[in-house]
Amino acid sequence: MSDFLLEIFSEEIPAKMQKVAAENFLQIAAEVFAKNNLLLDPSQIKTFITPRRLVLYIYRLEEFQIVSATKRVGPKLAADKKALEGFLRSTGLTSESELEQIDGAYVFNKPESKIKISEIIKNSLPQILNKMVNAWPKLMRFEVEGLAVQPRWIRPIRNISCMMGSEVIDIEFSGLKSNNLTFGRKAEALKITNAAHYEEILEDEFIILNQEKRRQKLSEQIRKIKFDLVLDLIDDEEKSPLFDELVGLCEWPTALGASIDDKFLDLPDEVLVLTLRSNQKYLCLKKKDGSLATQFIFVSNAIITESNRKKIIADNEKVVRARLRDAEFFIHEDVKVPLFSRVEELKKIVFHQKLGSLYDKKDRLNSLSKFLSIFVPHCDLALAERASDLCKVDLTTKAVGELPELQGKIGSFYALQQKEDKKIVAAIYEHYLPLGPTSDLPKTPLGIALSIADKIDSVVGFFLADEKPTSSKDPYALRRATLGIIRISFSNNIAFPIRALIEKSLNAYPLKLQKTLLGDNFYESKKLLIEEIIKFFVERLKIYLKENEEVRLDVINVVTNEYLSDLDTHKYIDILYLAKKVKFLDNFVKNSQDKNLITLYKRAANILAIEEKKDGIKYDNKPSRRGLKTKYEKVLYVRIKQISREFKKLIIKGDFVGAFELLHILEAPLSHFFDHVVVNDEDKNMRENRLLILSQIRRLFNEVGDLSKIEIS
Repeated sequence: MSDFLLEIFSEEIPAKMQKVAAENFLQIAAEVFAKNNLLLDPSQIKTFITPRRLVLYIYRLEEFQIVSATKRVGPKLAADKKALEGFLRSTGLTSESELEQIDGAYVFNKPESKIKISEIIKNSLPQILNKMVNAWPKLMRFEVEGLAVQPRWIRPIRNISCMMGSEVIDIEFSGLKSNNLTFGRKAEALKITNAAHYEEILEDEFIILNQEKRRQKLSEQIRKIKFDLVLDLIDDEEKSPLFDELVGLCEWPTALGASIDDKFLDLPDEVLVLTLRSNQKYLCLKKKDGSLATQFIFVSNAIITESNRKKIIADNEKVVRARLRDAEFFIHEDVKVPLFSRVEELKKIVFHQKLGSLYDKKDRLNSLSKFLSIFVPHCDLALAERASDLCKVDLTTKAVGELPELQGKIGSFYALQQKEDKKIVAAIYEHYLPLGPTSDLPKTPLGIALSIADKIDSVVGFFLADEKPTSSKDPYALRRATLGIIRISFSNNIAFPIRALIEKSLNAYPLKLQKTLLGDNFYESKKLLIEEIIKFFVERLKIYLKENEEVRLDVINVVTNEYLSDLDTHKYIDILYLAKKVKFLDNFVKNSQDKNLITLYKRAANILAIEEKKDGIKYDNKPSRRGLKTKYEKVLYVRIKQISREFKKLIIKGDFVGAFELLHILEAPLSHFFDHVVVNDEDKNMRENRLLILSQIRRLFNEVGDLSKIEIS
């Protein structure tokens, strides 16, 4: 048995991309090999990745693979020649003499055979590598002598090793031919005598090939440092994206402890954490009470010895000390200027070339946050203007200029230092939240109002500037902003009307700017833009309900399609009302004991649909009381009229359970109507009146949702 090795040796692969790249490479290889009939156990095939190499490795391969005998019966002997030609092509044969003739038909018999596994692999590799090119999120073109077209990879490829056992498999990719060489830490060439020795050769050079082994080694070292110091990490190393990044930065990771000066603990925690974690890729530590410790952990790729350990620790402490001194200086300089004195500086910062400055944005936030204070309980309207003025001001500070991730956090810190109201202090920080699909939400009323205002202003503004998301790109994170608004609304039970908020946000932009950007036919263009943003918002809502509330998609579509069908009528429908309707209907169809009532409704809706299509009109007027001939029509009509007003009130209040309870009053009379009344009567007027009665049934049910479009088991 032999092992197979493919190593793509390149310049350094970004650490954040490595984990997904290895997973994609494994999936692509497994799929291509399976398609090419190479039989592999999943445990045989692995992919490894280090900063400079992407590796495909297959263990315990036989030299040959047995191909079982096959028998295929083809067309009859008397069949058309074209059928025979097609059968020959499918078998790879060229002449009917190569086929057997059994029981009046052509038969293809292929005896058991052996195929060299190295040939299957060799033929599969070009497909695997070409698919992997497209799997990288970003690509670089790099020059290779002799190639007219520049090859592409995540980083320039410098060597390709490809072996099965001790034999080189000849392939060519990106203008490079395969060989039996790899490279150590100093980029010196190392000969691979056998693929089975590959990992051992690298370990002798202080390179751990297996990323999971690097992770395990790092975890053990970090746990020991934490234990010795009686401290904890501020992040869970098993779940932290930074930990994945550290595994990808080093081929021989060694965790070491170091410390900062006590005086730096006077800096805001966020400044310390971001300086160490984001800039330096260090792991911050905390005491048992949750406060930050002066110690931190860093990961070195060097080969640590007793002679260089102290110097490496000292060098890292020196680097972080310089960083923190810079941060300390920036904060010291920033606090000399009151935040409110910086508001005018926002005029110098462009929000978007078409939409003006951040000063313009803060004016819009002022208007929007005051509007939203109507819907956010306990929101202090008197503080909304000052919070809007100050929320973006930290973007003018030196600290945020050095560490952009501090925006909001440093502004909140400065506001606290300068004795601003604590509600404003919290709102400045919270208005950026949530930062992601699962991150923290704003908690204070003013922070909630300002956060929604900030996000809807960006969504509406970028749509106005024709900077809309596409299927593959969303450079301004408008989907994330909209999802943030939805999460805030649901979490805090804030029932703002979708259309009203979007219109208010759009009207916060100067009319002259709107007319410039929307061009000719302004009012029609503005109406279409508002509807487009509403649809974008509703699409995010649909995704949220499906993924987070586990609601059936057909139920979501019934409710949202009805809402979108007449946006003028539904102008004041709020986001919670829509969600409540969706959840009620989903629960109703999943757990309904009212199948007879639903069946009767569907029968009415189906009759109407058929007759409306036939007549080319929609029946939605009120029936004539004088046109009622039978007692069954009269009873049904009276019952509909009896419940309609109360039903409408319940629907407006969002009491869908109560509304559907009222519909049970219609069950018996509707059933009797179908049993004793011929809808399609020969008398044209009677037929029309009976269809209008059914249209009233449909109208009532459709106030919640068109059940005829939902599959109910």
